[in-house]
Amino acid sequence: MQGQKFIADAMLGKLSRWLRILGYDTLYSKDFEDWQIIKIAKNDSRIILTMDRGLCYRAKKNDLECFYVNTELNIEEILAMLAIKYKIDLTADPNYSRCTKCNGILKKVDENRWKCTRCKKEYWKGMHWKSIQNIIIKAKSISEKYEFRTTSNNQ
Repeated sequence: MQGQKFIADAMLGKLSRWLRILGYDTLYSKDFEDWQIIKIAKNDSRIILTMDRGLCYRAKKNDLECFYVNTELNIEEILAMLAIKYKIDLTADPNYSRCTKCNGILKKVDENRWKCTRCKKEYWKGMHWKSIQNIIIKAKSISEKYEFRTTSNNQ
């Protein structure tokens, strides 16, 4: 189970699913209004993820951590930036992943199958697992290059 907890606005469903794959508790609903996101973030000590500059501004006025997602970035770049800023672990391990549908905890059923303890959706390591790993490898590469550049510039 990962330490940081997130809440994403209505425009970041894909990012929410990726963070859940990585094992991060990430709340997401298309129905969340800005005031609800701020209230939940404050009550649960969650980092707000948003593409809405206004929401990010209001969050920061409330002393809440907010990550503004640039619309020009792809998912690998966004994950890399989150890894750098919040030290998220870019490792996909289904034993620690969360349900991409409801954010529930997954329970291992057998060697290659997991089931959500909340919504009962089943997951398995199929052909899609290679695609997941490839995106994570790209995100790691981007974060390592960026960290190398910033470390080199500071010396």
